[in-house]
Amino acid sequence: MAESNDGRNAPQAGFAGVSRKTLERLALPGDHRELVVAEVTYPPGGVAPQHRHPVGGVIFIVEGVAESAYGDEAPRQYRAGETLQDRPDIPHTLFRNCDLDRPLRFLTIYALEPGRAYTMEP
Repeated sequence: MAESNDGRNAPQAGFAGVSRKTLERLALPGDHRELVVAEVTYPPGGVAPQHRHPVGGVIFIVEGVAESAYGDEAPRQYRAGETLQDRPDIPHTLFRNCDLDRPLRFLTIYALEPGRAYTMEP
């Protein structure tokens, strides 16, 4: 699930209909990483392929209902106003939009080295 070199308004790879817009990219003083805030929108019923994240991050559900699971844990639903944590280097085995009629919109916030992908194949 990649984004363009500048990270702005790029479609997210993985499956059709997912969009990712980088809202903020800030250098962290005294650190080689940057803080990234991205808005991601999944289409109705959209399901992410299995993937993983190199670092932990926070997801804040803005609109809709998401279902998520890592490794062999049971799936859990998250609604607008709730947060969940992306776990580093554990397979993200399920992430989907539970609504078949409306998009899912969320913010992802993480700190990562510039140019490094946040979402990777398993």
